[in-house]
Amino acid sequence: MFGGPVTAEEVAAAVAVVRDLCARLDPVAVPMQQVPEVFDALTSLERLAGGAVVRMAARYEEAGAWKRNGAKSPEDDIARKTGTPTGRARRKLRTSKRLKEQPRTDDAVRRGRVSPEQADEVSDGADASPEDEEDLLDTAEREPLHRLREKVAAAKARADQDREARRRRLHRQRCVRRWNDPDGMANLLLQLPAESMAEVDAALRPRVDRAFADARHEGRFEPVEAYTADVVRDLLLGGGTGGSAPPRRSQAVRPEKKVIATIDVAALNRGSVEHGETCEIAGVGPVSVSAIRALLSEAFVTLVIKDGIDIVNVTHLGRQVTAAQRTALEARGGACERCGSRHLLDIDHNEGWTLTHDTRVEDLSWLCNHCHDLKTIHDLRLAGPPNARWFVDRRTGERWDMEADDHPPPGERDGPMPVGATQGDLFTLAR
Repeated sequence: MFGGPVTAEEVAAAVAVVRDLCARLDPVAVPMQQVPEVFDALTSLERLAGGAVVRMAARYEEAGAWKRNGAKSPEDDIARKTGTPTGRARRKLRTSKRLKEQPRTDDAVRRGRVSPEQADEVSDGADASPEDEEDLLDTAEREPLHRLREKVAAAKARADQDREARRRRLHRQRCVRRWNDPDGMANLLLQLPAESMAEVDAALRPRVDRAFADARHEGRFEPVEAYTADVVRDLLLGGGTGGSAPPRRSQAVRPEKKVIATIDVAALNRGSVEHGETCEIAGVGPVSVSAIRALLSEAFVTLVIKDGIDIVNVTHLGRQVTAAQRTALEARGGACERCGSRHLLDIDHNEGWTLTHDTRVEDLSWLCNHCHDLKTIHDLRLAGPPNARWFVDRRTGERWDMEADDHPPPGERDGPMPVGATQGDLFTLAR
């Protein structure tokens, strides 16, 4: 091991070793039992090298080499050298500068605990809310990237002292962009504030569910994004096939979708949020009180006022879910709590009503058809926090490993839809 600051000679020597290793790597020649070990080592190498590039980016800008290279800006030069879009290079450079004031995130990047993409998100959130840095790092190491982005968006919204000004600023940034890509696909990007995208999501989701159910009935299995594109196209062109017909067979398609807003009654009356109060939209995060008030005129908005019934702890002795309990579950987010699918969902008793003879919110979960079937067939139950749960064997209590048959058809196990994304920033109809 070397000591002291890294020199250009050391880096060049390391690159030579890695270049030789990569040139000699023949994936087919790697013994099957060694494949996981080799793959994991290479992903670690990728994280370490990518993190080192991020940490060096700000210093590279200071060196001024981009000027000598004839680039218009440091971002353009970095994009050319890394073979990435200029926007990504710009984020890399911005993160590099912030890491100087974020030693914990810098250390995580240095040790390869987080990828460059995760570092971008954590650094962005920690810049707005330093007290959330450790929690964001923990999320980056344990959760998928989309959940980290949700947490970052929520942390930034909480840290914004003037939510009304933030809402006005985001409203001014709304836009639609249109372009064609080299593959011949036409693209349409809709950019809206998150609360507005939640309304779009609420309007589209039941139509997409119907299209999804119809496709399954006909034996067609495509990505949910494809069905969404069909639905939006038909709606814009005034066609009648945008999921307006009822499903062709009985499926767990929820008949209506709502925007779930949770707010303290004091904040609603006052018109502003004070410390410790809640004002947020499920799946979006903290918003301004005026955003909630603007949504109140819409019929598909359900308001959960925290000073009223304590829906989280509602328990009753019947098997059916009450309206208050359904609202509590919708506020949790309408997605399968195991795989993240947002389509063909059931509300499931985790322990089973026949065992408890009561219905409690904490014992209820959203499960897609596929995960619900797995739970029943293999006698499983859910463990872990809401929206990030896993199966355990009901008899042994051990975590249930994915079986060979745990592979739904393409398009059935999908992640969160791009519609109404947490940051309300993307809605791509075709890619």
